Amino acid sequence: MTAHLRRHRWWIVRTLVLPVHIAAFATVAFFLVRLVPGDPVLQALEGTDTITPEIYAEAAAAMGLSGSIWQQLGTFWAGLVRLDLGTSTVTGRPIWQEIWDRLPATVELVLVGLTGAVLLALALGVLLLRTRSGAVRRVLRGYARLAGAVPDFAVAIFGLVLLYGTLRVVPAPIGRISPGLTLPDVTGFPILDSLLTGSWDVLGSMLAHLALPVAVMVLVYTPTIWKQLALGLDESAAAPATLFRIASGATRPAIYLSIMRRAAASAVVMIGALFGGLVGGVVVLEQLFGLGGLGQFALDSVDSVDFLGLQGFLVSIAAICLIAFFAVDIVNMLLDPRRRPGTAVDG
Repeated sequence: MTAHLRRHRWWIVRTLVLPVHIAAFATVAFFLVRLVPGDPVLQALEGTDTITPEIYAEAAAAMGLSGSIWQQLGTFWAGLVRLDLGTSTVTGRPIWQEIWDRLPATVELVLVGLTGAVLLALALGVLLLRTRSGAVRRVLRGYARLAGAVPDFAVAIFGLVLLYGTLRVVPAPIGRISPGLTLPDVTGFPILDSLLTGSWDVLGSMLAHLALPVAVMVLVYTPTIWKQLALGLDESAAAPATLFRIASGATRPAIYLSIMRRAAASAVVMIGALFGGLVGGVVVLEQLFGLGGLGQFALDSVDSVDFLGLQGFLVSIAAICLIAFFAVDIVNMLLDPRRRPGTAVDG
């Protein structure tokens, strides 16, 4: 094996095994969905005057639910290889289309919320590096201990009661835009589409409606990111590389940038984990604020015992999470080559 190939083997291997990991999660999702109580075929045939064995068998076959569990798994895999997750029994549309129609809006909400949380964590990091006040440092450390302590739905409900129910300073939680306005559809990402089409009234209404849910995400998830970043800052600030830069007369911004770059690796891992989890887990916020999104499709699938829809949702979330973790590895390597798997670091 050449030196060039050995140097790049770690990400080549990760790329090759990514489909294998997705396949494994898809298989797990297949069996998990079968644990949901209820008969999806009878649910799909609800309203039919007479359900004969022939009608039941025909509907089960159309849904890929006929035969033994292993035959169903084979049907599932045959469709997955063709990128066909079946047809939703709720809407009658292809599940890929249902997911794709909702995924951009959910991803956009998660990205905006996490971007705000990252920016706040970075600001706290700069403050920690600049301050010499013990009291400020204790407050910053205390804020990090809030990681995972407060659920997002509790903060959201409190915000709705205070800012909408009492003060009336935020719009009603009835969707992304005010009634009477129409979302433009170019890429599927509502904010981006509003910018591309110059729909400034729609953009203004959307930003007003998203202000509270985004603020909730920033308040709840910043401590998780900040906790990892703060740990890395302590280590990086005392590292020989930092002491060398100080001794060589580097400017303060250059020193801070070096410390933040080396400290960010563990925080990047947490951001990747949060992104993957939130794409599937932001359903509570989407429900509270009437935003729809991918989580709404999952809830509708559970309520209607739509095995294929729920199956497609789980496979999509698994794929997004695994791709996000792969991207995290790439970013970590760019931030600090010493963290590249297989790299030997000289002492």
